[in-house]
Amino acid sequence: MNRILLVLSTAGVVVIALTARPALAVCNGNVVAASVVSQGKYSAPVAGTGTVEVQVQVNPNGSHVVTKIYTSTNHGDDDAARQIADSSTYRPATCDGRPIPWFLHPSYHFGRSTVSASGVGESAGSSTVARIQSLLRAGQYDTAKELAVSALSSNPSDQELQQLEGVAEFYLHDYTDAADAFSHAGTIHRIYATVAAQAYASAAVYLSSTEPTRAIDYAQRAYALDHSNNSKYALGVAQLGDKEYTAAIATLQSVHGVIFADPHTDVETRYAVDQHLLMAYEQSGDLTSAQPLIAEMRRLEPSNEFPIEEEAALYIQQGDAAKDAKDYDQALALYGKIADLGNPKLEVIAYDRMALLLGSEPQPNLTSIKGYADKALAIDANDPSANFWEGYVYAGQYGSTHNVSLKQQALNYLGKADTLAKAAGEQSVAQNAEKFINALNSSQGGGMP
Repeated sequence: MNRILLVLSTAGVVVIALTARPALAVCNGNVVAASVVSQGKYSAPVAGTGTVEVQVQVNPNGSHVVTKIYTSTNHGDDDAARQIADSSTYRPATCDGRPIPWFLHPSYHFGRSTVSASGVGESAGSSTVARIQSLLRAGQYDTAKELAVSALSSNPSDQELQQLEGVAEFYLHDYTDAADAFSHAGTIHRIYATVAAQAYASAAVYLSSTEPTRAIDYAQRAYALDHSNNSKYALGVAQLGDKEYTAAIATLQSVHGVIFADPHTDVETRYAVDQHLLMAYEQSGDLTSAQPLIAEMRRLEPSNEFPIEEEAALYIQQGDAAKDAKDYDQALALYGKIADLGNPKLEVIAYDRMALLLGSEPQPNLTSIKGYADKALAIDANDPSANFWEGYVYAGQYGSTHNVSLKQQALNYLGKADTLAKAAGEQSVAQNAEKFINALNSSQGGGMP
């Protein structure tokens, strides 16, 4: 099933995430460390006395890989230590009897004519790295992080400790700290790659709106480790945050195509990808592509108001463009589509916009303006703009008839609009209302200012 990371998006929406099983499987049961069944031999020359600690990855099926020389007091003995570790046989670690991956750290002590081993059949407490791994498997992430940080204070360039710190921080949901730890660890070992990719992707999305350059870096690192939809989604969100709209559209369109082709992809994941792709379309001015995406989002989550609000925003943008082009009929039709969306709050906005449009004409149609103001007030009697336009109409009627009752009606609505607009921070509405109030109260006694 396609799942996208559990992260905070730029819109403050929590997005569900793909959680691939990490190599360091969490074990809340009884852990038995891996151990050596038989010690191997060596044929390489020994340079002299010294102690070499080797890291061995013991797999659940009993196979093993010598991953590196962990520490050495005499590098002339390293080849011999590798041969011993490689030719040894191992018993896999278990969690409640189930084999699990494990790192073993045997140490070989080379004397003048002898070699002895330690740490080959002991518990995970035989080295700092093994203790951290054991804590991670037991789900003791805070303690694992503390031990890793403490060990790094004396070995700040130890790349494995840095990666283990990153693993602990990832499971503590400290995604940015985890990504930072992995970014200082050089080449990520393959057993940590899945967790590192998820940490980078989570951090990229989290930082996309505040630190887009850093987000891009983390997203690219995620994708380098894991060419999954999860990493590509994070890259697209980071590109969106960095205002790379064309690149964001291409990346998110690719993710969209894959997850919508998979019938097992959940609604929440599809909606999350749609949401960010819609933002990219809107920011790039591609309203044509945005329209069907909004319809798709409404089908996915009919009760979610976000797509309806976005559709209204598109109609406003298109209506304003028609208004600027003096195509008032087209502008009215587009604003009317907002009212048809069936959302009372958006209906008020639509009627206010229509009244504003008619009020900007050289010869305003007061009857039509009042019709839209009345509709808005029937939904929200405390809408500042609707009260202004109602007062505007009465002021105009008073200007042509000098009917005192119309003047009072105008002053009532304009006064209410002024108060409501100031409380809502709508200064332009308040200023226009006061301009009309002053004109009505002037010695000339006129209506329209």
